[in-house]
Amino acid sequence: MKLMLRKIPALRPVRRIVLLAAAILTGLLIIKGGPWVQAQIGGGYDLTWWTIDGGGATPITGGPYTLLSSSGQPYASSNMSSGPYTLQSGFWPNANTTFNVYLPMVSRLGNDLTGSFTLSPAGPSFSAGQPVTINVTVTNHGDEAVSGFWVDFYINPASTPVVNKSWYNLCAMSPCSGLAWYVTGLGPGQSVNLSSNPGSYKSDHSSWPGHFAAGTTTLHLLVDSWNPGMANGAVTEWNEQNNLYTLPTGVVVSGLEASSQEAPPPLPDRPARPAE
Repeated sequence: MKLMLRKIPALRPVRRIVLLAAAILTGLLIIKGGPWVQAQIGGGYDLTWWTIDGGGATPITGGPYTLLSSSGQPYASSNMSSGPYTLQSGFWPNANTTFNVYLPMVSRLGNDLTGSFTLSPAGPSFSAGQPVTINVTVTNHGDEAVSGFWVDFYINPASTPVVNKSWYNLCAMSPCSGLAWYVTGLGPGQSVNLSSNPGSYKSDHSSWPGHFAAGTTTLHLLVDSWNPGMANGAVTEWNEQNNLYTLPTGVVVSGLEASSQEAPPPLPDRPARPAE
């Protein structure tokens, strides 16, 4: 007897299709038989669709960090409201966009002198020969005590006062008038009051008739004004730019002097520190 053998095609693909169809059918049966929540419509609400949106194309940068995008950003620019309810879209619809930046505390160590003055009467208009009192306040804003230093008062100087140019060096009026004080020392946070009253200023380095001459307009006060050979004066400060005070309003002095005044004698050379 002669046997004939025939090659039968593999059934594996058919089995895969059958198994896949069975799995789909089983899933449908489970879904149909189990609980199912559908999108609800009614009562003024419609929840038939939803989205998850990206955070936009504009990056946000702060310090060394950059946020390129984030999921769950608002879909619409306005909220959706109905009755007592409000739906705010986005992952952080009420996120606080205010940021606190904490900086290290900076403490300035050292000395810092400033000065200012007032006039009595206040002016700014005066008559030539009218008695005037100059009241000066000098303050040490630093955290260290300072030793002695000069203070100069300039009346119509020829140029803006600078250190080692005394009021006498810059005098542009005739006769010259100006004042100089010497403060022996000032503690941290302390102030000292000076004036144009006799006994307050250094008379041998001042010339003050007690009033402003006709034509006076500009008044300056310079703290730590004199220390020959030292560009910053006698006191080293962390701010050397705030030692000059100029009366903001200026003054107007009109009229004629009651009597002509002779020019005062030349002043002696000023030392860095007065003799005791």
